[in-house]
Amino acid sequence: MKRTASIAIFLMLAGCGYRTLGQREVSSLPVTVRTVALGHLKNRTLRPSIQPALKEALIRGFASDARLRVVDEGVADAILEGAIEGFGEDPIAFDSADTARRLRVTISFSFVVKDQAKGMVLLRDGVTGVAYYSAGSGIGPTRTAEDEATFRALADLAGQVVGRVVDGI
Repeated sequence: MKRTASIAIFLMLAGCGYRTLGQREVSSLPVTVRTVALGHLKNRTLRPSIQPALKEALIRGFASDARLRVVDEGVADAILEGAIEGFGEDPIAFDSADTARRLRVTISFSFVVKDQAKGMVLLRDGVTGVAYYSAGSGIGPTRTAEDEATFRALADLAGQVVGRVVDGI
């Protein structure tokens, strides 16, 4: 009886989707793609600071996933290029004086991944990063909260890009 129960538990765990980070094959790209370069990332917004912050967030995202290494363009198997299409702030909660107290930051990004050797497009997609913040009791604290939310939205966006590139989700 114990043996049957052990086998049943083993079979259930075998199909649960658990994996050790960095140990699975890259599933949405050809097996020949092991490295990626970050090509030109355009910024179509009026916020110049988000372009370098996005590049850093993408580098951290690929490094934490560990299945694709970010390398220089000349030696990469694939190249990721894209454009920050929009930046938005939407008030979602107000106080009794109709002043926005809770806001949502959204950053949209379209991207393409190309095979360097074959010159063909492997993936074309777009994602939107989202984060929330509360307005402070003045311009300084509110600006700080907005900046922090912007970086969180970029991290969310980068995580989605990595997920789409590596897992196809």
